[in-house]
Amino acid sequence: MRTSQTHPSGALSGAAERQMRNWAFDLQTRQRLAEEREKMQLKDLIYPYLVMSRETGSDAESLAQAIAAQCGWKMLDRELLDYMAEHEHFSRLALDFVDERTVSWFHEVFGKWLDKGLVSQAEYVSRMGKLVLLAAQHESTIFVGRGIQFMLPRQLGLRVRIIAPLKQRIATIMAKRQCGEREAKSFIETTDHERAQFVQRYFHRDVADPDLYDLIVNLAHIPREDAVDVIATAAMRHRDRVRSDTLKRATASAMPA
Repeated sequence: MRTSQTHPSGALSGAAERQMRNWAFDLQTRQRLAEEREKMQLKDLIYPYLVMSRETGSDAESLAQAIAAQCGWKMLDRELLDYMAEHEHFSRLALDFVDERTVSWFHEVFGKWLDKGLVSQAEYVSRMGKLVLLAAQHESTIFVGRGIQFMLPRQLGLRVRIIAPLKQRIATIMAKRQCGEREAKSFIETTDHERAQFVQRYFHRDVADPDLYDLIVNLAHIPREDAVDVIATAAMRHRDRVRSDTLKRATASAMPA
């Protein structure tokens, strides 16, 4: 006569728990490998790039133009907004309203309900990320601001921060905006604050943190021409390093195991 064999419930639950842990570990491993493959594929499609963060009034835009001309790269600043307005059929004014600014929760939650022409900042960031990726896949590009350094693979980009003394920046804004000293100072403080809030909100970073950058250029005593030369040289050397690393990876992957 056969007798049924029973197992202590503790032994069963322990075995089941071990099996579930193994399954979970296997799933996590496969997910991690898939993410790594996706990152590698993305890196292989993106050209070396440069992102310039800046203090308001440091006139980083003109620096970026000069660097782009010297490197033979493309420069994108407000041109990104022009493209979004034209191809995404957004209002240019609506884009300006959310571009690196502090936007109220009311605008984000109810703006579209009240006015279909409005653009939420979350939508703006999402579309900006896709546009930046397309640009970086086309050619080496210099991007200005907007937290773009957090939208692309870190190892392919050179991050530069442009700073300058407040007095120097006030003089630049006074000349550019044709305004008085008090108005220029207020504009700088407001713009810097809103840009910092924008980066903190969407990328959880302190835009002034020096650890985020490969190079910080202080225009206090460095002539602009020298600053252009320093950054352009760093960008070209960064490009060469990326190309060399890519070639090494390609060679290694082609070798038989």
